[in-house]
Amino acid sequence: MKKLFQILFLFGSTIGISSCVDEINLALEESNQAIVIDAWMGNTPEDTYVKVYRTSPYVSGSLNPAFLPVQVNAVFVEKTNGEEINFSLSESNDFRPSEPFEPQEGETYKLVVKTSEGEIFESAWETMPPKVEIEDIVTKALERQVMITTGQTQFFQVRTFADVQAQISDPGVGELGYMIETSGITELFTSSSNDNCACACYENDPNIFAGMNLTPNSSFRGNNFGLSVGEIPLSYLGRYLVSSKLKVLTKSSFEYLSQVDRQQRSSGSIFDPAPFRIKGNIKKRGDENQLVLGGFFLYQESAFEKLLYRTQIRSESLNLNHTLESIPVVEIRCDEFYTNATPVVPPSFKP
Repeated sequence: MKKLFQILFLFGSTIGISSCVDEINLALEESNQAIVIDAWMGNTPEDTYVKVYRTSPYVSGSLNPAFLPVQVNAVFVEKTNGEEINFSLSESNDFRPSEPFEPQEGETYKLVVKTSEGEIFESAWETMPPKVEIEDIVTKALERQVMITTGQTQFFQVRTFADVQAQISDPGVGELGYMIETSGITELFTSSSNDNCACACYENDPNIFAGMNLTPNSSFRGNNFGLSVGEIPLSYLGRYLVSSKLKVLTKSSFEYLSQVDRQQRSSGSIFDPAPFRIKGNIKKRGDENQLVLGGFFLYQESAFEKLLYRTQIRSESLNLNHTLESIPVVEIRCDEFYTNATPVVPPSFKP
């Protein structure tokens, strides 16, 4: 009898607990969707575009989520005089200028996107910044401790590097931001007993600066200054080709990208600030409180390329403890050892 009472009590408790649980319906396909307008307009056709799409629902483990398309009726940039610069669909979600476009410094522009559902999204008015040229690339040698791995042994060793800086002159016409992207090609040497050895290799270095390289002009407005674009090791004998692209940004564009960079650099520890939605300069007409991700960014870009000689940099800093890497031995081609490099000589390295 006692056992039967325990069974009935457990059965009743189970029913009671289950009756307290609310049914939750998750509308996964509609949750957390927001329109994204990623628009850049400047003096380089390849980087002038408007992309329009909606965010896709989060799926755990998905590395490449498929963003949802948006049916768009019109995309154009309006000038203050009413003139319109039309954009046409180039590929899925990607719009490009219908005719060649040349930005005018000091001209004011506004982006307008009209969807097939009758929605109108428009940006704030933004003023095209000036174009600033990179005047030179200079270097300064320095020492730094690095971790060296030999087999299963790890130890610290002092190595020398070259701090690479782009020299520019700020025009002093207001608050601006600078974003610079720098890549490189390093020359790598090997040795061989074969007389026909292709012993010099060239390896691409896609980014020599960790993260976005952003700097405001607040501390050097109207003056010359050096903007660090990264470091290159001086422990190799070969030359190094530096290629930099400098984008001059409006104040609002710089502030937006700075917040993006701050979130990307977050280490993810419990002491880091929680991620937050970054407010851009695009709103929906008639519903300004609706979330719109992305922004309308105006820029002017210049490029500069320079071949650096590591031997010369070392000779100008003999007070530092320069250590050279040993030259690897190969059979007939340098890419036997440097597997990501090529023996084909890039044009900039040719006499």
